[in-house]
Amino acid sequence: MAKISKNVKVLIVEDNASICEMYAITFMKRGFTVYTASDGRSAIQKFQNKKPDIILLDIMMPQVDGYQVLNEVRKDVSTYTPVIMLTNLDANDFTREAQLENIDAYLIKSHHSPREVVDKTIEVLRMNNIAVD
Repeated sequence: MAKISKNVKVLIVEDNASICEMYAITFMKRGFTVYTASDGRSAIQKFQNKKPDIILLDIMMPQVDGYQVLNEVRKDVSTYTPVIMLTNLDANDFTREAQLENIDAYLIKSHHSPREVVDKTIEVLRMNNIAVD
């Protein structure tokens, strides 16, 4: 399990505190700088202020949901920020409401360990030519 060598910033948007902490710890152990947000409004603020290299985005959140956050992220045309949707929604439910071409990956939380999520994140970063090693 290699650590990343570049200071890669990940924004984890998850309204379940224990799940968010579990992912944050796993990412930090691999060398990432981690920012977290527990709702869509703070996710948009942190996206604008922290300029993460990649976003892990839950869909179902109170007030401002993941779809609205994704729309805000995609409004920033000055840079492309990869987004991994991380949810327990069935992919069929997801595709009805969101355009899959606006995201880089889709993971069902209950099907992937935190370590697998980090591995997938590194893969997406590499696909987007963001140096991780």
